[in-house]
Amino acid sequence: MGFVDFVKALMQEPSLFLGLIALLGFLLLRETIERTVSGTLKTAIGLLILVTGTGLMAESISPLGNLASKALGLPPVNVEIGTNNIIMQLGMQIGLVMLFGFLINVFLARVTRMKFIYLTGHLIFWNAFIFVTSAKYILHLDGAALIAVASIVTGLYQTIQPWYTHKFDLYVNENNNFVLGHDSSIPVVITSLIAKAASGNGARKGRDMEELSFPKALSWLREPLLLMAATFLVLYLIAGAVNFEYIKEIAGQAGKNPIIWMLLKALTFAAGFSILMAGVRMIIAELIPAFKGIADRLVPGALPALDCPLFFPYGQISMAYGGLIAMAAMVVTSLIFAGFKYPYFIFAPTMSAWFHGATAAVYGNKFWGIRGAILGGIIAGVLMGVGQALLWPVLGFAIGDFFSWASDTDYVLYPLLFVLIAKVMGK
Repeated sequence: MGFVDFVKALMQEPSLFLGLIALLGFLLLRETIERTVSGTLKTAIGLLILVTGTGLMAESISPLGNLASKALGLPPVNVEIGTNNIIMQLGMQIGLVMLFGFLINVFLARVTRMKFIYLTGHLIFWNAFIFVTSAKYILHLDGAALIAVASIVTGLYQTIQPWYTHKFDLYVNENNNFVLGHDSSIPVVITSLIAKAASGNGARKGRDMEELSFPKALSWLREPLLLMAATFLVLYLIAGAVNFEYIKEIAGQAGKNPIIWMLLKALTFAAGFSILMAGVRMIIAELIPAFKGIADRLVPGALPALDCPLFFPYGQISMAYGGLIAMAAMVVTSLIFAGFKYPYFIFAPTMSAWFHGATAAVYGNKFWGIRGAILGGIIAGVLMGVGQALLWPVLGFAIGDFFSWASDTDYVLYPLLFVLIAKVMGK
């Protein structure tokens, strides 16, 4: 139990987990002590920088989602069990599934042509969480059967997901020796397939979003950092116009004037993105060379599957607009369900929508230019809302609160496979 608790705690700290992977790689490469120590520490620090940036972005954007939920009059989150209770009650099972799922992934990468090792550390925890919960409350499994089924599914997902996106990944990042390991894979695949077909494999790509021009006075909007700051300031001003009392209330809780608070939120989102990108650059510079040791010695030909922000440098304008488009698509989807009085639907989380839309837009733009970027944002926002609505009647009683802040597309669509299996089994 002590070992299981240690493994679970270690893998819940993605910076340490990724640092150990880098350390293993450098040792297998027989690098010098100074290079090994430097690369290991920089990899771990790089991920901490990335996570810090993400946290700032999430903190800055979450009030917009709360305001939208209030404006739309969506039903409140009402669960019987809850995410924290699931983690407390099934913590040992989740820890074991994390370990066994990762080992299955490494084994399959070794013996099959799916040469990808899933290294997005914090998502390994949430992958195990969602599949343990699905096996428990959809298939009604317990004990060894629960651990076995959830481990197999987690290991398969962490092997197959990078495999079915890898050709798109390597096209987007210009064969830079890493692929996507993230729960935004479904909108990425759908966007890439449609954009690739519509453009004739890029032959009719059209205008590239990255070449978008602005009048001279607005040329500063070509810088993603400034574009995001300006855009989110406008969004907050609109939010203030719609419900100034709410803005005044939450600004007051922070001890700020509401106008100053909105300005700071917009600037903080942009600052968080800048921090995130600094972490991305450090991880690419250190982890990719280190992973060559693992690829050469342990799993020949393997590539690391990494978090979605590592693809943002390959389409920063597309990313900025794609995230905003996904948020808009999510709101429209919410309005449609609310209009039909759907009893279970809750508002999909704004931050997840931004990241999924941003990622899909980078892929869409690579194949189909501006139209592909717009398509990626729309697909991400719609799938996130629809998936949540479909899964809420099935798992809402257990983890409905999880959907309210982590309604990631793979997490609300893949568990539906458990529903089909349960129906076949007559459960």
